[in-house]
Amino acid sequence: MAEWLGNGLQNHVQQFDSAWHLTFEIAAGETCKIPVPIGAGIFCALSRTCSHSIIFIMSAIIAAVSYIFSIFAAIMARDHVPCGYGMRKFIVATLLFAAIDAAAVAGDYDIKWDISLYGTGATARSLPFWAVTGKNGIMPSTHGGLVVADADFRYGSAPGVNVYAGVKLSGSAVPAGMTDVYAAPAIRGYASSAIPGTRSSWNGAIEELYAGLGWKMLRLDLGMIDRETDYNGLSLTGGNMLWSGNARNVPGYNLQVKYFEVPGTRGIFSIKANYADYRFIDDRYVDGAMLHNKSLYFKFRLHRRVYLQLGLEQWSMWGGVSPLYGEQPHSFKDYLRVVCGMSGGSDASASDQINVLGDHRGRELIQIDWKADAFTLSFAHDIPFDDGSGMGFQNFPDGVNTLNLSFNDRDRWVTDILYEFVYTKWQSGPHHDTSTDPSRKDDEWHILGGRDNYFNNSEYRSGWTNYGRTIGLPLFVPKPVNEDGLALGVCNNRVVAHHMGIGGKFAHRIPYRFKATYSRNYGQYTQSLDLFNSSPYQLSFALEVDVPKLFRKIPLSLSVGAYGDAGELYEDNFGLTLRLTYSGEWNLHR
Repeated sequence: MAEWLGNGLQNHVQQFDSAWHLTFEIAAGETCKIPVPIGAGIFCALSRTCSHSIIFIMSAIIAAVSYIFSIFAAIMARDHVPCGYGMRKFIVATLLFAAIDAAAVAGDYDIKWDISLYGTGATARSLPFWAVTGKNGIMPSTHGGLVVADADFRYGSAPGVNVYAGVKLSGSAVPAGMTDVYAAPAIRGYASSAIPGTRSSWNGAIEELYAGLGWKMLRLDLGMIDRETDYNGLSLTGGNMLWSGNARNVPGYNLQVKYFEVPGTRGIFSIKANYADYRFIDDRYVDGAMLHNKSLYFKFRLHRRVYLQLGLEQWSMWGGVSPLYGEQPHSFKDYLRVVCGMSGGSDASASDQINVLGDHRGRELIQIDWKADAFTLSFAHDIPFDDGSGMGFQNFPDGVNTLNLSFNDRDRWVTDILYEFVYTKWQSGPHHDTSTDPSRKDDEWHILGGRDNYFNNSEYRSGWTNYGRTIGLPLFVPKPVNEDGLALGVCNNRVVAHHMGIGGKFAHRIPYRFKATYSRNYGQYTQSLDLFNSSPYQLSFALEVDVPKLFRKIPLSLSVGAYGDAGELYEDNFGLTLRLTYSGEWNLHR
C-alpha cells in the first residue's frame, strides 16, 4: 500500500512537470519552473467568470489543496521536484492566483504598504539584547542601516470570505569591519564569532512572502508569514515559549481554526487547533530539514467573566540530509510516523529506532483569564517538553509564568502591565539514567528521564534555531557559530529570570513600551562553555517610543528605541535604533 501510494504521488509530480509552467530566476544562472496544477486553473477560470461567493470559496480551496498535495508528493519524490520539494512553486504561484484572480469578485479590497528606513548603533560591536529580540529575526546583529518594504493585500466579502497576500523585503548594510559579527547580543569572549571576510557587508532577505484564504473561523496560510503574538509586544515569548517571534520565518502552510463554540454547550466550551508543515531553508547541520506542527486548545467558561484555557502544541523536525548519517527517512510512511510520534523504521538511526523518528518538542499551556468591565487579568503557565518525561510533568516547575493586566481603554497612560517568571533549571532532574546517578549505579539500568536539554538534539544539531537565532524563548542563548558559520543548538537553557513590561500612551497619544529582564544563567547540565560555570547574571532593558504621525498631511511616522545590557553574560552595551516609516493604504468596494 505504501509503495503504491509513493508511486502514485511521484506520478502526480511528473504530471505537474509536463503541464504549463511559470519560470523565474532565483539566483544567477539558476531558474525554477513553477507548475500550475489543474486546481489553480479552475480557481482562475471560476473567479473570472462567476462572482458567487460559494463558487469562489470552492475554487480557492481546490487551488490551495492541490498545492498542499504537491508538497506531500514532493516529500516522496524530492529528486523530481526543482527548488526544494515544490516550496517555491507553491508560494509564488499561490501568491499570483490569490492576489490577481480575486480582483474579479465583488467585495472589499484593501492594500496597505510601507517603507521603513532603520539606523542602528551601539557602544559594543553587536547590538543589545532587546534591540534584536522579538523582531522576527529582521534586525542585523551589528550597527548599520536597514531598509524594509512591506505590502499586504486583503479581500473580504459578506459571507465571511477573505483572501490575502503579501510580501516583506529587507536589505541591511553594515560597516566592512563588522562583517564578522554573527550574533547579537554577543556573549562575553565571543564578540566576533565568525571567520573574518566570510560575510558580505550588504545582505538582502525575503522576510515574508505569503498568501492565504479565510472563511469565518477557518484560515489557511501559505508561504512565510509572521505568526500572531500576545501581550502587545511586552512579553519575552509573545505568549508562546516555542515560537516567540524571535527568529525568521520558515516557509510552509498552516491550516488553523480559531476558537469556535462547540454546538450544544451554550458557549461554555470552545476549541481551536492547527496543522502545519514547513521546511527549513537556512544553513544548518541537517540540510533541508522539515518541520511538522500541530496543536489543540480548549477553552472553558467557568463563570461569565472567568475562562480557563488548556492547550497542547507539538513541533517535529525530521528528514533532511545529515553530514553524519546521510539522507534521513523522508517517505510518506515516515511522515505518518512523525505525525503520530512513532519510532523510525530500519533506515532510521539507532536513536530514532529506539525513541521516535525525528526531533520532537512542544509545550503545554494552562491559562486563566478574568474579564472585568474595564480590564482583563490573565495568568498563564507555559510548560516546555522535549521528551516523554516533560509531557508527564516530570520537569515541573519548569516553564514561563506570565501575569498580565490589560485595560480596555487603549489610550491610557498605562494600558498594559506584565510580569513573567522563567524557571527552566530542573529539566526532569540531573540524571538521564541510572548509570549517571551515583546513588543508583548498582541498580538495573533504566532511563530516569532527566537532563531534557531543551532546544537541543544530538542528530539535528542546529537545534531549535533558525538563521542562528533561537526560535523560542530568547533567554536560551545560541552557541557561538563554528568554523562553518553554523550555530549548533543553544548553550544556555537552564535559566531563572524575572521580566517586566509596561506599555501605554504618553499624553494619551504617543505609544511606548518599557521592558526589563534580569536573569541568572546556568548553561547546561553538561557545559559547552566555561562561562556558565559561574552562573552569570544579566540585566537588559528597552524603551521604545512610536510617534505615529510626524506631519498632518504626510503619512510619516518615527520610532525610537533605547536598549542596554549590563552583567556577566553579555558585553556591557548601550544602543539606539531609529526607524522612519512612510506608509499608505488603498481601499476599494465593488
